[in-house]
Amino acid sequence: MTANATRLEVAGHSVLLTFGPGLETVAEEIDTLWSHLLSADDDGATPQIRLDYALAGGDLPAGTVPLQARPEASYTVSGHLTREVIHRLIGTRLLLHAGAVAHPELGTLVLVGASGAGKSTASSLLGRDGAYLTDELTIITPGSFTLTPYPKPVSKHDPELGAKRDFALGDLGLRPADEVAAPAPAMVLLLERIRDESEVGEGSSVTRVPLSEALTRIVPQTSSLWELPGGLATLAGLLDSVGGALEVRYREAVELEELLRCLPPAEHAETAEIEPRPGDVVTWEDTAPAPGRIAAVPFRQALAVESGLFVLGQHGAIDLPGLAGLVWDLLADAGPLTFDQLEQLVVEEIGEHPKSTALVRGTVSDLVAHGWARRG
Repeated sequence: MTANATRLEVAGHSVLLTFGPGLETVAEEIDTLWSHLLSADDDGATPQIRLDYALAGGDLPAGTVPLQARPEASYTVSGHLTREVIHRLIGTRLLLHAGAVAHPELGTLVLVGASGAGKSTASSLLGRDGAYLTDELTIITPGSFTLTPYPKPVSKHDPELGAKRDFALGDLGLRPADEVAAPAPAMVLLLERIRDESEVGEGSSVTRVPLSEALTRIVPQTSSLWELPGGLATLAGLLDSVGGALEVRYREAVELEELLRCLPPAEHAETAEIEPRPGDVVTWEDTAPAPGRIAAVPFRQALAVESGLFVLGQHGAIDLPGLAGLVWDLLADAGPLTFDQLEQLVVEEIGEHPKSTALVRGTVSDLVAHGWARRG
């Protein structure tokens, strides 16, 4: 056994990390940062996740990962481990690039936001009075919406280092969740940090976000959602269970707890799944429709929402409101159509209009331009 070896139990996975000569300091830091997840078991069983590190430079042993002995090395290791956990959970869990905490009064909070929105800082502050679940990877079980804690060290920008590094939970006053599974979320928060002090009227606020907009903002913060059966409906169901996503605009994380004590009324939206037709190719690599015909591109999942449709493909996702949703739905349901056939179906659905030809042509052009329909 390698002298510098760390065994962990992480999100239901046994993990072995080994560090070669020259990485002793990194190994010690990993032991400290991940001390709350250390495993004493060494029964000889093969770990589910194994990462073997060697000092970068020169000839490396086969199968090892090069690592530089820098202060930010532990952050690099955390990233590798997170990706390994994600890889093993794809298709079985709803995976969000989000923070999560179990607050004693507000319940389980999921904090979603683009890079720089302050997820790690917000998770650190909101988690101090309760339990810290994660600052980066929120693992949700479809159906029950319970969370599997992933209480990794908190990753934050270090001004002195000029880069991100990991911080031990104890140094931040955090307690990792004791439970194997945390209760379902009480709130899903879309964090928006107000940075420009000069903008007039940019006060802190909490508002409900319509489902289609929430999906548009959250789907890019998921991992391989299309690989989870019914993943889009699962995400919509999660948002409905909390009364809709909340956009939280704030300047400093210390404001968040007070902001979340007075919420707008819950909003609920009905949805319906749209399945690909039997036999449809559901990968991006497909053949073009026959000349003179228009076809919807292959898709993974689609959801009918109040404003139209939300479509998920391997190459992205799109909200298709109104006529765009109707045209795409007709193409997806009927298969390739001529323009005249498509216009006739639109008229049958919503009635005659003096500019129907121009409206349908414009909609088709938009769908083609955005990659969600193709012309033969």
